[in-house]
Amino acid sequence: MLDLAGVFVSYGNIEALKGVSLSVEQGAIVALVGANGAGKSTTLMSISGIEPLQSGSVTFEGKAISGLPTHEIVKRGISQVPEGRRIFPGMTVRENLEMGAFLKGKKDLVHKLGRVYELFPTLSERRKQLGGTLSGGEQQMLAIGRALMSEPRLLLLDEPSLGLAPIIVSKIFKIVKEINEQGITVLLVEQNAKAALRLARNAYVMETGKIVMHGESSALEKDPGIKKAYLGE
Repeated sequence: MLDLAGVFVSYGNIEALKGVSLSVEQGAIVALVGANGAGKSTTLMSISGIEPLQSGSVTFEGKAISGLPTHEIVKRGISQVPEGRRIFPGMTVRENLEMGAFLKGKKDLVHKLGRVYELFPTLSERRKQLGGTLSGGEQQMLAIGRALMSEPRLLLLDEPSLGLAPIIVSKIFKIVKEINEQGITVLLVEQNAKAALRLARNAYVMETGKIVMHGESSALEKDPGIKKAYLGE
């Protein structure tokens, strides 16, 4: 479904991605784990068209999307939930969700809202509340719901557990699994490697802008190097 081949991205003279290659099969949850600053978020932003590629390619459903503007990539069926949520704090929950459907217009808006409210009943209860007054967990739900409003076939999730209590993290991951079971493919960037590996089918490990290991999550979870570096064992 998604293929990155030899992707290089730089910030000035600093190489953030150094020939990243990875694949995401349709219907899967794939995790991208690694230390802070490894290049995980940059990888997602290169897919979304937010960060331009110096070289390499990004292909989605057999068609090259490298160089396309972000709004066109969203139209193609990819939506990103950014690190830190980045909701609109001065807008209501419903208005935030409607922004997610902006490129699709008002067609089937009520149906799309209904699907999000079914996944996140709390958002339905708070639909008239300003986004900035929500708890961290509720804001994360809102950010995911907003991304789903564009009806993506591939969802890019950037650090959904960041700053959340363990009980909320468990709830968020359960919802991610449910989203995937509804037919949406997921590429998950996550510092909580243990939770990510248990959720995902396959995983890639990043270090300093490079993919250093990849394979089935169950195998990576048992790898001594992964245990020591990322699982605290």
